[in-house]
Amino acid sequence: MKRLKDLLMHNTLKRKVFSFILVIMLCFLTGFLYTFYVTYKVNQEINQMFTTSILLNEMNTEMDSFETNLESYLASKNSDSFVLYLDLYNKLNDKAKRIEDDESVYSTNLQMQNIGMLLSAYLDVSEDAIEFKRGRNTEGYLASYSQLLKISSYIDLKVSILERMDFKVNLQNYMQLSEQFKDIQLNLVAIVMLLIVLSILFVFTFSKNVTGPIEALSRQAEDIAKGKYDFEPEQGNHFREAELLRDTFYDMASHIQEYINELRDKVETENKLRVSETEKLKMQNSLNQAELMALQSQINPHFLFNTLNAGVQLAIIEDAERTGNFLEVLSKLFRYNIQSLQNKVRLCDEFDNAEKYYELMKVRFKDQFTFKFELDPEVREIEMPPLILQPLLENALIHGFRNKTETGNMMIWAYPDEEAVIIEIWDDGEGIEKDELERLNSGDFRKVSERHGHTTGLGLGNVYDRLKHFFNTDQIMRFESEKDKYTRVIIKLPRKGLNDVESSYSG
Repeated sequence: MKRLKDLLMHNTLKRKVFSFILVIMLCFLTGFLYTFYVTYKVNQEINQMFTTSILLNEMNTEMDSFETNLESYLASKNSDSFVLYLDLYNKLNDKAKRIEDDESVYSTNLQMQNIGMLLSAYLDVSEDAIEFKRGRNTEGYLASYSQLLKISSYIDLKVSILERMDFKVNLQNYMQLSEQFKDIQLNLVAIVMLLIVLSILFVFTFSKNVTGPIEALSRQAEDIAKGKYDFEPEQGNHFREAELLRDTFYDMASHIQEYINELRDKVETENKLRVSETEKLKMQNSLNQAELMALQSQINPHFLFNTLNAGVQLAIIEDAERTGNFLEVLSKLFRYNIQSLQNKVRLCDEFDNAEKYYELMKVRFKDQFTFKFELDPEVREIEMPPLILQPLLENALIHGFRNKTETGNMMIWAYPDEEAVIIEIWDDGEGIEKDELERLNSGDFRKVSERHGHTTGLGLGNVYDRLKHFFNTDQIMRFESEKDKYTRVIIKLPRKGLNDVESSYSG
């Protein structure tokens, strides 16, 4: 018994469902065949009950039409009536033979046999009347027609008697059929109840042996989600598919645990490497600070600034006005450049410094290029990081006009927009290569990181980083250029939230 149970439980779910469906189909087929057989028998009995009545009713209808056409022919010798008479004669003759000879339908029914013999005599008398009519024997066909009517009335009497007898018999048959229908209904109800019971048993067994293991695996999956991997494996005999799912689940849980252990080891290793990297960065920062202090110790900016002022005073004493002006502009430019990059300046200060830079470049390059400045009064007081415009001018001057022989042109203008202040620096120099232009617009300044200004020492990357940090957005600077035609740098200073980012920058 236990072996049979194990065999059934280890059966596949597919085979189990197929077996259940097969059983249900067999039950349906049995019920259908049984219903079909009983219905066929009942139908035969009903046909038997009404065959006689139908036959007699047809016979009476045909006899009425037969007599009408015979009378018409005897009265006027109408050929159409004679044709109909012959057709009806053949039909009634066939019925007479069936009534007399067909024992399978009318067995032991003497009344039906008498009707058959009377019908044959009825037809013989009609033939006599026709013969008398053809022989112009009026008295003969009238006597024959009168005798035919008597036989017809006698047949009607016999039919009435037979119908009363058949009614009693059919009533008894109806009662028997009613009982048979009750038995059929009970049998069908029994079959339906059997199918319902089988379905309930199957659903109960199916839910117990399929959903049970799945619910157990669901509980264990919740334990895994909580980090618990020390659960006891589910045991028991289930369908083969459930066992396959259970084994696969346990393999998955084992692999997850191994993967988590590997991740934990990897994280620990990365933490150790990160600590080591941090120590290296601290050491490098210390070296950079030491190097910066060493460079600062080489020259004192204030000493240089004071020396430039002394040169200005000396030029004034010696009436060297141009030299004095040049040194004064240089002194102011240098003083603006040595301020801390963490300070904030106004946009008009940046424009003033750019103009001073232009004045110095006029002395050096004379008429090799021209500058044009346009500052909208509405944006003069906008605050921004220092030393933004001068490095961009230096970059355009050094790299945009180095190989150009004709006079170059540069323009700087600032104007308000709906949500920002726009600054544009334009030149008609050599332009930028397409690949380098794409890198600049993507924020990649590695290729141009060594392009520093000759007065500020600041490159484009430094300008971009300070703007991005000050305004807290990376959509701050865009480059447009066409080789050998022009270059345009567009700076977009956002107004929204400017106070917050400024305080964060200065803090």
